[in-house]
Amino acid sequence: MTIGVATDNVLLILVVLFCWLGVLGMWRMKEPVQALHYLSLPATGAAVLLAFAILLSQGLSQVFWKVLLIAMILWAFNSVVTHATARAFRARQLGHWQPLDGDPMEMVDEESKK
Repeated sequence: MTIGVATDNVLLILVVLFCWLGVLGMWRMKEPVQALHYLSLPATGAAVLLAFAILLSQGLSQVFWKVLLIAMILWAFNSVVTHATARAFRARQLGHWQPLDGDPMEMVDEESKK
């Protein structure tokens, strides 16, 4: 077994681990908005590691450039999609997305309001 093959296998194991950690994190969260934080593990971390594994195994091939482009798109749009989804959850729950007086605030204790 050469060094490149061992490194590829380690990177692919890390990709699978990132994806499973994202799934388990989303599954364990109580609120949907909290679960959105775990989308970044597979969308950014795993995608970049996968691109790097392909770079090590195949070099600067067409497959690498396609996977790198997909990883960059996922990285760029992950926060936008997460924010839009959180806004949709808020609109569904409250009937609007703008902050209004009297709306419940998440993770704000009474001491910080004073």
